[in-house]
Amino acid sequence: MSLGPMGMNTGMDINSMVSKMVDAERIPKQQRIDNQRADNETSISSYGRLKESLDTMKYLMADFRHEKAFAARAVDTTDDSTVSATATTEAIAGRYSVDVLQLAQSHKLASAVLAEGEKFDEGKLQIKLGSRSFTLDVKQNSKLDDIVRGINEEKANPGVRASVINDVEGPRLILASDQTGEKNAISIIVQSDEPSNSLKQLEYKSLEQRVKDLEQARAAAQELISPLDPVQKIAAQKVADTLIDAAKVVDEQIVEEAQAAAQSEQHSANSPAAAVTAVNATEQASAYQRPQDRIPGWTETASGTLIDSYYEPGPELDEKARAKSEEVPGWSNTASGTLTDSYVTPTEAQEKLDKKLAEEKAAIAKAVSDGAMSEEEAKQVERAKLTDQERAELEKFDKAHADLIAAQASFDAYNGMTQVEVAQDSKVLLDGIAQVSSDNNVIENAIQGVNLTLMNVSDPNERSAEVSVEYDRNRVRDQIEQFVQAYNQFFMVSKDLAGVDPMTGRAGPLAGDSLVRSAENRLKAVFTSPIEGAAADMNTLSAFGVTTTREGSLEINHQTLNRQLEDNFHNLEDFFDGSDGFARRIENAIGDFTGPTGSIRTREQGIVERNYRLRDDQAALDRRMESLEKRTHDRFAAMQDATSNMQAQLSGMMNVIG
Repeated sequence: MSLGPMGMNTGMDINSMVSKMVDAERIPKQQRIDNQRADNETSISSYGRLKESLDTMKYLMADFRHEKAFAARAVDTTDDSTVSATATTEAIAGRYSVDVLQLAQSHKLASAVLAEGEKFDEGKLQIKLGSRSFTLDVKQNSKLDDIVRGINEEKANPGVRASVINDVEGPRLILASDQTGEKNAISIIVQSDEPSNSLKQLEYKSLEQRVKDLEQARAAAQELISPLDPVQKIAAQKVADTLIDAAKVVDEQIVEEAQAAAQSEQHSANSPAAAVTAVNATEQASAYQRPQDRIPGWTETASGTLIDSYYEPGPELDEKARAKSEEVPGWSNTASGTLTDSYVTPTEAQEKLDKKLAEEKAAIAKAVSDGAMSEEEAKQVERAKLTDQERAELEKFDKAHADLIAAQASFDAYNGMTQVEVAQDSKVLLDGIAQVSSDNNVIENAIQGVNLTLMNVSDPNERSAEVSVEYDRNRVRDQIEQFVQAYNQFFMVSKDLAGVDPMTGRAGPLAGDSLVRSAENRLKAVFTSPIEGAAADMNTLSAFGVTTTREGSLEINHQTLNRQLEDNFHNLEDFFDGSDGFARRIENAIGDFTGPTGSIRTREQGIVERNYRLRDDQAALDRRMESLEKRTHDRFAAMQDATSNMQAQLSGMMNVIG
């Protein structure tokens, strides 16, 4: 076998040879770049840890200062089931007794039993919630469900909720306010000219309001017919006020009876039993005897005077009127019993007018009975005989009488809704002397800086709940302890980053960096420097029991700290707070390292710039290695081609020699 030059009879692995030659050139340079990049990442991570541990202390001190921790108050109550409390920094430390007299509650109304499938007449329901109102148009033959749906879906509804309950006798409409407080009471007015409109069943006026309206009509009629002198007006007003107050008591009793019935049957206040009790109580409270049923010798000819137009109050109201007898000028036993007696006997002019009225009625009756003319025609004839003054007096009298009859009829015919739950404010008695109220069950600033949340009415047989307001010493203690823990965490991080492990001799990533030592020294200087404006014996951190250990960390003497918190709480504020207090000094010291222009931020920026340069070095190295790889590959390829040609020529020569 013929042998040629070494390697000429075998193929060459050009790619492998090129790769090895390029790697020999790349590896030292790539290793340098990789090492520098790793060092930079380690440094950034280390500075990040250091910055985080420092900022933890800074943020604690910033919160300590901004939240006014020394002004915070701790609140405690002896009976959380009755009242709870919160306090602002404005609260004054102290202890206060709290009696919850009543809770705020929303207004609730119930109608009488309605017929199954009842259809209502056309009309308008003007529904008010306090000073806000809306009007519901009711179409002819509307059903109860239509009215309920119309109320609940009305966009202008300020907060009146309608529902239907079905007791054993039939359905009832229930209306309730979604807001508590006296100012959020519900009222319902039926706007219809027809007194018999079936919507009248859904109107609402309290017994107190109905009595008040009637009294106002009577007073207006009295002024038209025979004005009272000042003394008489006072007497009449006192009796009218008595009737109105008594009606209010009766109205409240109705609610109490309804609620008692609901509780005894373990129903809610809008239960059928409660509604039935309320309706029945209202009917009983509204009952009275008409004048023609109670006044002996009543005649139609004598029924026109103002006195006879009045109704007589029931015995309960009459007793309440007598209770005020000493306050009414000119009071007498003969004038004390009823509302009619509270008005003066008509004057001679009034008696003359009554006589003319009786004569006129007799003449009218005779003309009608004779068939000569109608009652109205006969009346006009008789009036024409009078002087202008007499005619004006009689017309004024007629109007007053008509107004009274209309007012009395309105009172008598009321068959609207009944109050099941009264709208009321919450009421609280503080320290047994001061009474405060709110339209809800949260009373703000009942005690300066203290908000009370009412849960239940106080039991009169139990001791009053007590609310205590104290300085929040626990909060200050916790924040001081958190600061000490934060500093000790920083101290451990700094030792790990800048120290040398004595067992392995391994140095931390920031070993030799003066920044770490500088941060430690700066903080320790703040710890030991006296604070201007603080008490002389409490102007350093050690005065509060916080001292530096031999190793360099902080520790707390809790006995000293607790004593200072109890005895010198305000002095702590002088030390920690203020523009040059301890908290601000810590913030400033740490800000010099972690702030936008701080030392750590400068270090990090330098590392970022080095990373940019390493990125450029990497790109340049990649370009050089790519060029080297191409040149080397081309050379080996040319060598292989030349070798192949030589081998072919040699093979031909050997064949010739053969």
